[in-house]
Amino acid sequence: MNAFRRTHFALRAAVLGILALASFSCADPVAPTPRTAAPSALLGLPLGGGDGLITVVDTTVNVLQRGIPLLADISSSATIGPDGGTITIPAAGVRVDVPKNAVMVPTTITVTAIAGTNVAYEFEPAGTVFNKRLIVSQDLSLTTILPTITGTSFTGAYFRSRDELTSTGSALVHELEPTTVDLTSLMVRFTVGHFSGYIVAVD
Repeated sequence: MNAFRRTHFALRAAVLGILALASFSCADPVAPTPRTAAPSALLGLPLGGGDGLITVVDTTVNVLQRGIPLLADISSSATIGPDGGTITIPAAGVRVDVPKNAVMVPTTITVTAIAGTNVAYEFEPAGTVFNKRLIVSQDLSLTTILPTITGTSFTGAYFRSRDELTSTGSALVHELEPTTVDLTSLMVRFTVGHFSGYIVAVD
């Protein structure tokens, strides 16, 4: 190969190298995929609640009524660990089942049936959030609903303080929990994921 051809090939290789480098440096970098934040809970919209859906609201509901009023508060406590456990108040007809691993350390849980005719309960420690939802069961045979039970809709409902309960059978609530009803055993059940107060609402 003569000197002219060697020079020609060298220049051609240099030009191609410069063009390739320019193309690489001008290419758009791959942009990271934006992460979309989960939408906040909006009033009245259903939210995931572990085993079911809850609905966040601010509304007034009718409270299921006891057949015989409780003359005073009745409380029951148990220290429950990762293996789970159960708390009952037979006189009020309530049972709370804490599933395995709902709490990771031994926790003293207290359920209080509120005096009067409202089927209403306070759960402590207030503000506790559980890893798994607890099951609340209410015996309907101790209430006034039996004559109309087949035409009644039941809902578990969360209230923040006793000030939101009335002696006339209504309550201001902030979450609605779906229920299941067993007409054979006359039990209504719903689940809760955190503590303060809960009622059984009827419609």
